[in-house]
Amino acid sequence: MRVRLLLAVGIVAFGCSWVLADGLEQGALSTPANRVDRTVLPPAPPAFRGRIGTNYKNSTPDFAPALPVTAPDGAPNVLIVVLDDVGYGHLGCYGGPIETPNIDRLAASGLRYNNFHTTALCSPSRAALLTGRNHHAVAMAAITEAATGYPGNYGAIPKSAATIAETLKQNGYNTMAFGKWHLAPYTAYTAAGPFDRWPLGLGFEKYYGFLGGETDQWAPLLVQDNHFIDTPTRPGYHLTEDLCDRAIAEIRDQQQANTGRPFFTYLALGAAHAPLHAPKEFIKKYRGRFDQGWDQVRAETFERQKQLGIIPKDTVLPPANPGVPAWAELTAEQKQVYCRLQEVFAGFLDHADHHLGRVFTALDELGVRDNTLIVLVSDNGASQEGLQNGTLNTDRFRNYFPDTVEEMLHQLDEAGGPSTDPHYPMGWAMAGNSPLKRWKQDTHAGGNTDPFIISWPAKIKDGGAIRSQYHHVTDVVPTILEVCGLTAPTSVNGVRQMPMHGTSLAYSFTDAQARSRKPVQYYEMLGSRAIWADGWTAVAWHKKDTPWEEDRWELYHTEVDFTQANDLAATQPAKLQELIALWESEAGKYNVFPLDDRRYERVADPTRPVAALTRKQYTYSPGTSILHPLAAPQILGVEHTITAHVTIPVGGAEGVLACSGGEFGGWTLFLKNGRLHYVHNYLKLDHFRVSSEEIPPGQHTLSLHVTPTEKHLKPDYSLANVTLSVDGKTQGELQGIKVAGQYSAVTGYGLLIGRNTGTPVSPEYKAPFAFTGKLDKVTIDLK
Repeated sequence: MRVRLLLAVGIVAFGCSWVLADGLEQGALSTPANRVDRTVLPPAPPAFRGRIGTNYKNSTPDFAPALPVTAPDGAPNVLIVVLDDVGYGHLGCYGGPIETPNIDRLAASGLRYNNFHTTALCSPSRAALLTGRNHHAVAMAAITEAATGYPGNYGAIPKSAATIAETLKQNGYNTMAFGKWHLAPYTAYTAAGPFDRWPLGLGFEKYYGFLGGETDQWAPLLVQDNHFIDTPTRPGYHLTEDLCDRAIAEIRDQQQANTGRPFFTYLALGAAHAPLHAPKEFIKKYRGRFDQGWDQVRAETFERQKQLGIIPKDTVLPPANPGVPAWAELTAEQKQVYCRLQEVFAGFLDHADHHLGRVFTALDELGVRDNTLIVLVSDNGASQEGLQNGTLNTDRFRNYFPDTVEEMLHQLDEAGGPSTDPHYPMGWAMAGNSPLKRWKQDTHAGGNTDPFIISWPAKIKDGGAIRSQYHHVTDVVPTILEVCGLTAPTSVNGVRQMPMHGTSLAYSFTDAQARSRKPVQYYEMLGSRAIWADGWTAVAWHKKDTPWEEDRWELYHTEVDFTQANDLAATQPAKLQELIALWESEAGKYNVFPLDDRRYERVADPTRPVAALTRKQYTYSPGTSILHPLAAPQILGVEHTITAHVTIPVGGAEGVLACSGGEFGGWTLFLKNGRLHYVHNYLKLDHFRVSSEEIPPGQHTLSLHVTPTEKHLKPDYSLANVTLSVDGKTQGELQGIKVAGQYSAVTGYGLLIGRNTGTPVSPEYKAPFAFTGKLDKVTIDLK
């Protein structure tokens, strides 16, 4: 029943106060849906249909042209939950060994898809998920930091591929995003933007989360809307809990406003991407559960998957992935370390499930769950990036100096806590992708086949059922458009739109036996290739730095060979050539070429444009935002001078003048106990320290000069000499310090002036350790 709303609005005009009263019905504060052309966004306002006389008494008003557009009648709320690096065999409802009761209940109220696919990497999958287009077509061949100067990999979603957030926002939805973004171009990681590819520039009205590919879950580098904010410092803080708190609060705010507008919420957790961080009680819960090793855990998961009907009963479990040793061949020390790291991963995912349960409960309590479409998906298969041993410090990996099993043995009780930055071994990724071959970054099924759950109680009545139609992450946007009663716009904000590449899977909600409506799907990731068409898959794994002509194509009839166990390339060469030709055609259509198998080299390409203009001298002020490593001066391995202009009051001052990095590596220049100190934290292995004499009150110029003397590649570090000066006089020297090739390049803890947010670079102080004197400026001079 429509409720009449008495509206009293005070309007001040020409010094007089007027009152409007009695007249608008609830739901009337928007343009009627039947008067809107939704193919062009924003829609043109409807024509005025009132009557204009000589005065208000002989006139008839029409508010419709001035009111916001409404969503189509009955359009559902939409919640997309994106898990990170969660494999096909991790979740409990997919037969996995990790307890995920809330996700399992979500699956019980909806549908599980057992033949759903992504791109095999995070940024590309997220771009395809939010646009409904193939990842190369939206310039996202790899992660944004690995952009190249070609249309398929600019690392910036084109305006011709509007996101589902933009489309829904202009169709009467409120839009909000929380968590991982990883879709901002590498040239936009600055406090000055540009912001057009940050969340608010791509259709979201509110955002709270982290821009890059990963962040410390205990001390994250956060962004709210269009600005960086300081790291939360409350005891027991964890990012997953914070993101879910924010999502719940914003949805409640949106609902209690009582506008009748549906919401679109995008909740992309850091879990379970490295660093693997979880509260101790969640990790301890899994103590001993994986002692049987990854081979047995994989086999146990495989059997549960058959029992659940997630995979066909006659599915064959392929041999272990290349490079994964048999569990029985490992030493006792290796098993101890590897098991603990898997326990940490399990606790991290279990913890995420716990807090997602709170989000789902909040929807129930608000009374909106029935007409909320919830989509839960992972962005790619489980990650092999921990290599054979795993790690407790991922920055060591990036500098080609991974920690050893012996080193990790002494820190196992800390694993998963704030003093570690862990990843697990690749053997556990193989088990987490059970029963599929390979893993994240690969075009075999283990890289691009993921859990996918849809729940919509108002329309999906087959709760707990499984769907086997072949679908892809590009199909999510067309599905949302269909269930919301919308068509894909042809123009958005004046830009003509490219066609949707995905196929709606809404037909499968009510027809379990329907044949897949998707005709073909190509894949390419870091040089590896694959294509699926009509139940057949051709796939070629590419070894880095080898000619693509030497890649061996495999052929599988995946309609009956779920795990790609029976290679038919030798017996059906004609079919294989047909699919290879189809891949070439699709690759040409969607900007896949040129193929590129570089990894770290692509990220570190010195010929690529940078976020900030290159200078010989940079000047920075206190109280400003952090400078991401992609936007800060590149001083590692380069001769440079850092100078702080300070005034020390009577009684002294202390605190950080400038720093970059965090607990796991970086440098910091600070005052403490009346002296100037420089600490260079080399990957948490060594802390090189030099200090000045005691500094009296007054104005001072405090300087650090670093001179590199030697360069090494693997491990990636340089040697350098350091000179500390006060008012131009040398007061400390240090010879031969080790400087890593990069610190926090992925997590984003770059240059910060006057304080140290996040984790402290030096154990000699606690973050943020803000400077208590007067800091006028800090300059950095490059030779």
